[in-house]
Amino acid sequence: MVIWKYIYINLIIFIIGYLLGSINFGILFSRKQGKDIRTQGSGNAGATNVLRTYGIKIAIIVFVFDLLKSFIPIMILFFVKIYALKNNIFIFPLIIGFGALFGHIFPLYFKFKGGKGVACFFGIILAFHIQLFLIFLMIYIFIVLVSKYISLASVISSFIGSSLSLIKYFHVGTLAYMQSYTIYPADSIILIACTILIIFMHFPNYLKLAMHKENKLNIGLKIKK
Repeated sequence: MVIWKYIYINLIIFIIGYLLGSINFGILFSRKQGKDIRTQGSGNAGATNVLRTYGIKIAIIVFVFDLLKSFIPIMILFFVKIYALKNNIFIFPLIIGFGALFGHIFPLYFKFKGGKGVACFFGIILAFHIQLFLIFLMIYIFIVLVSKYISLASVISSFIGSSLSLIKYFHVGTLAYMQSYTIYPADSIILIACTILIIFMHFPNYLKLAMHKENKLNIGLKIKK
């Protein structure tokens, strides 16, 4: 009965995250312009397509908001867990971030057609461990600079980041505050689940890469074919 109790609690947490994640800032911004980002560019509602369609300034704003809609709920739930729920190890703050990522991809308010979840993953891994986030960020930037493919950087860096999260180093010490009150490797499993979803959502990009039709990022931070 106790196990089922926590399954229900974490499911509710996931649903709350999903409802928050369904607020898609790329779609909201484009609708303020009288358009829908999903009918422009690649048809995706993420920051990359916003960059392609509206430029770097708007893309950064959308990216930051998408990152924060996973990061902030995780941190709020973490502090609630610490101070109100007596450090309960069976409640996982990263679950609400996973819900936000899922909502970003399949937004309830926008007919379940959203982005690919990468910006939300940035927020989740930032909440997980700052050092792992910096490693993930450096890998992401390196791949973008070398290959000019944002999709490739998103998939590879997410895979490496979630895989590295299994290392015990990221579960002990002061910087591993999130993991100090969670059973190992629950948080890593959540990160891996996020990565699997991101990999799945990028399948169309793999086909474009194989056909040499994937959009590249040029030095001026604009998208070109």
